[in-house]
Amino acid sequence: MKNTNLPRVRRGSALLTVLLITLAISALAASSIYLSGNATLMASSYDREREFKYASEAALAIGKSRLNYDPLALPDTLYSTLLSEGSILGADSVALPGVKVNLYIGPSGSTSGQFGRFASVVAEARDGSGARFVRRLELAQESFAKYAYWSNSETNNGDVIYFANGDNLWGPVWSNDVIHISSSGGATFHDEVGTAKTIDGVSNGTFVKGYATNQRKIVLPNNSKLSKLAGYATAGNFNFTAPTSGAASGVRVRLEFVATDLGTSGSDSTGVDEGFVKIYIADSGESDWLRADWTSSASSATNCGASYRTSSGGPKKFFPVAIHNNSWVKTLLQAGGMTSSQANDTINASLNTILSKGTARCYLGGDPHLVAVERNSSSFTNSQKQKAGEDTTFTANGDRGHWVKYPGTVDSRLKTRRPLDADYLFPIYRGLNPGTKGVIYVNGTVGLSGVLRGRITVYATGTIVLLDDMRYATDPSTGRCADILGVLAGADITVADNSILGPQSVNGNYRNFDDTKDVFIHGVLMALNTSFQVENYSSGPLDANDCEGNDNGRGCLYLNGGVIQDSRGPVGTTNGYGYTKRYSYDRCALTKPPPYFPTTGRFIDNRYYEIDPVRFNVNSLFARLVPGQ
Repeated sequence: MKNTNLPRVRRGSALLTVLLITLAISALAASSIYLSGNATLMASSYDREREFKYASEAALAIGKSRLNYDPLALPDTLYSTLLSEGSILGADSVALPGVKVNLYIGPSGSTSGQFGRFASVVAEARDGSGARFVRRLELAQESFAKYAYWSNSETNNGDVIYFANGDNLWGPVWSNDVIHISSSGGATFHDEVGTAKTIDGVSNGTFVKGYATNQRKIVLPNNSKLSKLAGYATAGNFNFTAPTSGAASGVRVRLEFVATDLGTSGSDSTGVDEGFVKIYIADSGESDWLRADWTSSASSATNCGASYRTSSGGPKKFFPVAIHNNSWVKTLLQAGGMTSSQANDTINASLNTILSKGTARCYLGGDPHLVAVERNSSSFTNSQKQKAGEDTTFTANGDRGHWVKYPGTVDSRLKTRRPLDADYLFPIYRGLNPGTKGVIYVNGTVGLSGVLRGRITVYATGTIVLLDDMRYATDPSTGRCADILGVLAGADITVADNSILGPQSVNGNYRNFDDTKDVFIHGVLMALNTSFQVENYSSGPLDANDCEGNDNGRGCLYLNGGVIQDSRGPVGTTNGYGYTKRYSYDRCALTKPPPYFPTTGRFIDNRYYEIDPVRFNVNSLFARLVPGQ
């Protein structure tokens, strides 16, 4: 019995074991099948999402490209449809299966303070199941302010202009013409270089970030496109008409930018509300006076002179050469400690003797230091004439010109800080000048100088003359985007060859009559029809001033910002006349260009948005994107 039953028990146990193993294997197989299927589904979903994303982003690129070759593609209002249920080709030039794209384009963004337009390109990728993927790319028109150097032509009056003498340029460089680099010192380009043609003497240049040739041209805007700027300027009391509109030599209006402390310290003028501009208009025939042009005649030296004490132990006061020989000058010099003989020698000294003194300086017409010249007529009393040059002296209406009075409300702090000329300071800050849009318009030719606090664009239909250094209150090299100046000239932008900027010969030696020997310019300069150039660039001294240790004609021209010009203007010559260029790029101009500064017309990426496909409605979206002012 036992022997008979044992085999049956063993067979049952084995069967049960096999059954359990089979069930386990089946479960594992089912699980594997399930997981494999799920993974396949997930992979398929991810692949589909990637296709949607690729399709929408490819469509956005199509829309951007369309805008850049067809300006009429952008409607004035609402939107237009560029693709309707269109197909997108993959990298293999085969249409993505089952994916259709709708592509829309329309104006958007705020245009307040900006020239040019914003646009939005919206791509909707979808399939037959109703799944959707929606993306929006906001585009902004590229500002010319992005360039450190830009030219339409690299010649001037038929003469080729070269980069030479160790020129250094920081920031993007572009030309629609052949770029020429001389073997005489070569040039170094610290950012990208592009040209619509080629580079002559490429081996003479150092290209830190490379270069590109034979690129598509970039077109300068014409003056008619800037016609709105006059209206913008009027709103801020910044619309002026100059008596002249021709060459730099005939300029009779100058803008002097002033940064002045409105607080209690009296030393810090970098507050947002502390930027102003003064407008001086010289009388007919007084262009030389306004420009402070050099003269070799003592009787005509109205802008240059020297300083002397007029009281025992008191401060020195400035006396122009032209009024030195007045009897009242001798009286003041004696009061300052000179003997009668010494005073006689001083007032009768030659021009060269006076200007050889260490205190010798020159000033632009209208400067307070020139009060003795401004009041040298019977309309002023002797005491008014004899104030001599004091920083606190102000002549609103002089013998040779006048300052323009501000028509708006003058801030009480300004009256306290600068009681003499407070009524003649035009606020740049909107809080003090509510109508300003950051634009100054001059119909004609105008000169610039001073220290800018704020954001402003100066547009003149004629020539713009840089009469002295033009600086920001906050040094742009710090990277703080506090100040920005745009300069737009319908004709040339010219660095004056006057007694302030140019070294002059005195007793056979060259010397400077400004606080610095070099020229400093902060701003983005654009000469729409001609050039940025130095007046009399090919004459004067060959070795009056060094530029960073290297002998050169007039020294360094330091420009922080950019130069954009129709035809390239000369700054110096390869044999040493003029200035050596030291151009640096203000990157603040790329992200925060001057108000209403012209654009290249090319659209560049601004912002990228993901849009909820469930709530997406193209009509509602563009209704919300109506451009603001």
